[in-house]
Amino acid sequence: MITQMQFRSYAFRSFTSAILMASSTRCLSTSSSSSTLSPNNVFVPPENFQAIDKLEPQSLWSQFAILSSIPRPSKQEEAVIRYIKDFAEKRDLKWKQDSVGNLVVFHPGCGTGKDAPAVILQGHIDMVTEKNSDTVHNFETDPILLRRFQRGAGEEWLGAQATTLGADNGIGVAATLALLETPITDETPLPPLEALFTVDEETGLTGAMELDAKALGLTGKTMLNLDTEEWGELYVGCAGGGESTLKLPLVRDDSSGTDQTLVELKVEGLLGGHSGINIHEGRANAVLLCAQAVQAALEQEGVALVSISGGDKHNAIPREA
Repeated sequence: MITQMQFRSYAFRSFTSAILMASSTRCLSTSSSSSTLSPNNVFVPPENFQAIDKLEPQSLWSQFAILSSIPRPSKQEEAVIRYIKDFAEKRDLKWKQDSVGNLVVFHPGCGTGKDAPAVILQGHIDMVTEKNSDTVHNFETDPILLRRFQRGAGEEWLGAQATTLGADNGIGVAATLALLETPITDETPLPPLEALFTVDEETGLTGAMELDAKALGLTGKTMLNLDTEEWGELYVGCAGGGESTLKLPLVRDDSSGTDQTLVELKVEGLLGGHSGINIHEGRANAVLLCAQAVQAALEQEGVALVSISGGDKHNAIPREA
């Protein structure tokens, strides 16, 4: 779960040279006070184009602003799939889809790469959907609102307004779409591309687990997975994950008719983060902190627990409880 992104890092490094070979996309207005209609008929809040104003490569950041404006929770990727299909058709690029929803867009090789082996570019189109408890936001219908801010000496970052950003894996998908915009000319050296967009990564790797390579027409033997954090590093293995459901006996006491004072304890405003890439950083877990406080209180006479709850996603470090 990427909640903020520094401009000079992450996926945009490796693709800068390739994307700049493409002809520049038209500059989309950032001065409108209302939503802007993108070339693919997606309504983009003005905040999103303002947040990426003057960032390069323009095609990458424009695609990221558009993707951020399309609701794409796990298992509800229909809108972003429609966008990518429309994107491909407007550029006369062929696409195929398998039964689980994975999508491949094919870009012919050109220039000196015309007859080269195909390269698969893979990224997932869903995102982790978390927000602060006091934030009014419906991830099924509302766009992610981008913001640009300073952090540290001379560091400029892109983030979201009180929600997750969706750069996991929106920035990888945006980089792929920017490459797919490359004009097919003899002057542009590019191998055949098979842009693979997988679904439902965040809640079970469903798209990857049920991928039908034959139905998708995949031929590439080399694949670049754009869902990564460490550029210049080669992964030869990875850790898995698991989910557990614990059911414990619960006995409730009847407190009606007793003179008691109700006290609500809240833990909020924590940094949160991804349960994989940030788990070793010692970030505070709101559920654990709340449980520790409750445990200490229950050791006092006359104290009883009414309820406890916290966290939202299985792959996110809880920020509130």
